[in-house]
Amino acid sequence: HLKILQVSENVEQFFGISAVALLGQSLQKLFSRTQVKRITEFLLQDNLNRCNPFELRGRRKNPHPQPSHQNGEADRDGSLLSFGVKAQTFRSTLHRTTDALILELEPQPLTEKTHVIQFYSRLQTAVLSLRNASLPDLAQTLAKEVRAIAGFDRVMVYRFEADEHGVVIAEAKNNHLKSYLGLHLESYLGLHYPANDSPAPARKLFLGNWVRQIPNINCTHARLISLNDAVDEPPLDLSDCVLRGVSPCHVEYLQNMGVVGSLTISLIDDQRLWGLIACHHYSPKLVDYETRKICEFLGQFASIELLHQQERELNSYRAEVKAIQNHLQMAFLQDPSFIQQVLIRNATQLLDLVHAEGVAVVLDQSISLIGQTPALKDVQALLTWLPQLNQPEIYLTNCLVRPYPPAREFKDTASGILAIAIVLHQKSYYLLWFRPEQIQTVNWAGDPRPFETGGSNGEKHLTPRKSFELWKETVQETSLPWKTSEIEAAQMMRTTLMLAVLEFSQAALEQAAERAAIANQAKSQFLAKMSHELRTPLNAILGFTEVMSHSPNTATEFQEHLGIVSRSGEYLLALINDVLEMSSVEAGQLVLTERSFNLHRLLRSLQEMFALKASQNGLMLSFERDQSVPRYVCSDEVKLRQILLNLISNAIKFTTQGSVTVEIRAEVAKTTKQSGTCDPNTSTSCCDILLSVAVTDTGCGVNPQDWEAIFEAFGQTEQGRQIQGTGLGLSISRQFARLMGGDITVQSLVNQGSTFTCKVLLQQPEAMVTEPEPTYRVIGLQPGQPTYRILVAEDVLENQQLLRALLEPIGFAVHIVENGVEAIAHWQQWQPHLIFMDIQMPIMDGYEATRQIRSNEQKQVDVGASSDTKIIALTASAFKEDRTASLQAGCNDYMAKPFTEAALFEVIARYLGVQYCYADQASSEPATSERNPLTTQDLHKMSLKWNAQVHEASLDLNDADIRHLIAQIPPQEQTLIKGMTFLVDNFQLEAIATLTQP
Repeated sequence: HLKILQVSENVEQFFGISAVALLGQSLQKLFSRTQVKRITEFLLQDNLNRCNPFELRGRRKNPHPQPSHQNGEADRDGSLLSFGVKAQTFRSTLHRTTDALILELEPQPLTEKTHVIQFYSRLQTAVLSLRNASLPDLAQTLAKEVRAIAGFDRVMVYRFEADEHGVVIAEAKNNHLKSYLGLHLESYLGLHYPANDSPAPARKLFLGNWVRQIPNINCTHARLISLNDAVDEPPLDLSDCVLRGVSPCHVEYLQNMGVVGSLTISLIDDQRLWGLIACHHYSPKLVDYETRKICEFLGQFASIELLHQQERELNSYRAEVKAIQNHLQMAFLQDPSFIQQVLIRNATQLLDLVHAEGVAVVLDQSISLIGQTPALKDVQALLTWLPQLNQPEIYLTNCLVRPYPPAREFKDTASGILAIAIVLHQKSYYLLWFRPEQIQTVNWAGDPRPFETGGSNGEKHLTPRKSFELWKETVQETSLPWKTSEIEAAQMMRTTLMLAVLEFSQAALEQAAERAAIANQAKSQFLAKMSHELRTPLNAILGFTEVMSHSPNTATEFQEHLGIVSRSGEYLLALINDVLEMSSVEAGQLVLTERSFNLHRLLRSLQEMFALKASQNGLMLSFERDQSVPRYVCSDEVKLRQILLNLISNAIKFTTQGSVTVEIRAEVAKTTKQSGTCDPNTSTSCCDILLSVAVTDTGCGVNPQDWEAIFEAFGQTEQGRQIQGTGLGLSISRQFARLMGGDITVQSLVNQGSTFTCKVLLQQPEAMVTEPEPTYRVIGLQPGQPTYRILVAEDVLENQQLLRALLEPIGFAVHIVENGVEAIAHWQQWQPHLIFMDIQMPIMDGYEATRQIRSNEQKQVDVGASSDTKIIALTASAFKEDRTASLQAGCNDYMAKPFTEAALFEVIARYLGVQYCYADQASSEPATSERNPLTTQDLHKMSLKWNAQVHEASLDLNDADIRHLIAQIPPQEQTLIKGMTFLVDNFQLEAIATLTQP
């Protein structure tokens, strides 16, 4: 509404009306209606700068007006103005604030106006001088041209450094004023000024205003009077005002320098105050509007030139950096596995990248030093310190001593550091660039340290410095500062290095995967070879042992020896199976083979199996089966049996006295077929059963820190290493339990005992389970059957003899060949009913022989003939893929060596329909003598010395010495002799150690 809300108190000296009288009045109180209407039209503009500046004319009011019209004259708008008072012309500008307007009235000096051509000539001369000049030349030319235009005694170009302190980089001064009012006009060129000389509020003001003028620091300032002059009223924002008053602190600062009038022109670099053009005069100096505009234009033009110059320098540097980056990227692409060697080969480019004197290349644990660097131990210590700063990507300083005092020891090579870091896959990669100490003398315009004085309330206040005399400071332990462009180059290098590391990591992962695949294949091949080579002789050993045990001509004492051989072979076979099972576990190839079986009978057989061993060790073995345990279940009986065998065997093995208790319980786990409560005792239940088997012993126990380790492959406690074992049993058993939907856990106290609890999910069969009839030893073929021809393709003589010894006495016609070629020829000539085909044979293996036989059979079918020979793969290769390959080749079935006599006859009966004659059950059992387990009382019959010698020999696992000591037992003590001999023959040396323990 153009109502006057605030007014400066000096308005009366220009208009003859007091400031108080103008408050609340319309602007027409000072200016004609025509001029006010013009201002109203200006306000329709969005940008008032398009209207500024403009002229306003006003007349000074006569404080004693004449009463009649004859004594006065009317203004153009009809108001009366006094005679004899000249009109005042103002250079006026309008500014918008949040909710008001500010009208600045600057009196127009009564001097002859400079012609426009002269202004253009001045600008043209200055602009041409500034075009494409280097930074030093541009600054000096700028100082010279501004002084020529504005006429100040001294003009300086002042640049702000990274830490906000300033330095004079150019100066032009009146050399004829050697002394003015006692002030020496010495040169300020090269002097530094502390950041406090241009505090943040002042820099913000300069950033928002291109030109600031102080015509006379000694003038009397006029304050603003408000319509509502309340104490709590917020101050008016005068940031955009040219006529704004000056901070008292700044006035004092200029007075201390001897400056009376000043003009400041801002130099702005992309929204950042790059520096100032500071104009000083040693007497009052009023610069008119036109001159200020020329200076403002020069400041803007110089700022653009500075920006262009920096851009040109930066582009040139960036081009150099890009070339280096491209070169390194190409080198990395050609050989990503040798990042360190690539960087070392390109050491010069790596240093030039950020203008460093040295660099440390750190790739994981490998450190390479290039150029001038600290010693290796100092770099290692630095690498330990850097991660503590929590600046994972980049860290820089040009005074390393300040945050890291140990750097004082190597300041001559690394006072400054620029570090980039990459952390990937728990590995750290660093590039550390170093700059040496740059000792320099900084010339300050007075002591740069802040000067404080105490106020009336005791508070400390910063005050302007009193002296600007030269104050020299020697800067040590500091390098040249890192420029923004160099920091950008380091960040670009970090990106390049990260890409190289990722490429290297990918290549390393692929190589590792390839090596793992090769190693896994090699392991599988090794295991297959080992299995074949061990199973082949075991087949003959166990087979002939079984044949000899059936012979009525074998003496009883030899029957016992054959039992030892058989048990030893079975133990070795169990070890082989453990290794193969572990291989399947690691390869993730375990599967469940589920069928219905009698769980009660399985538990009873385990109890019978371990009863003798527990008794021999002087242990009480008990099975406590809860009524909730169903008789028939469906699951993988073989794997459940192996789990329980391992847990019970371990309990007996690691218990020297006391007992081993096996508790078996079951509970309904969930309903899978229908809702409702399931009875776990019914044979047609629809429930899943959670079977829990807890094996508790009073043995040596396991340390809590080893509870998980014992389940790792080959993981054993100290006691486990002292007792024979592979360290695979618990690992395999846990994998089996987890495959069956459960787990194995342990609770144990050292020297008190352990409880291993196995929980697995079982299903109850939906139909009644028919248990197989007990089988007896085959002794012949029932009469009335044809003579069955069996062809054996086997290259190992011992296995040939074994199969002949097993098959011919029963009544089979047997023919033996040694390779696949012979097998095909005899199949064509002899037409066997069944072929036992070994897989690995010379000349032609069993796979190829089987394929050719099946191919020839198909040809015979095509011409009307028929042939249906059954082929059973009989091989020492025991992997699942071997079975699959055999069936794919055309075999009807697969049998792994070593095999049992019963399994051999069962597969023949299954495929040929053969009917056997069996021996009676009683006669089929091997002849064994009944014996009671030895007790400590039996050994008391021998001397203490003898017992001690036996105990020592058993601890040393020296069965030969024990046999010599057994020979010393009196002949009449046959029970003791036979009992000790039995324990030695069955490798029960730990039982002997327990019995003879003093």
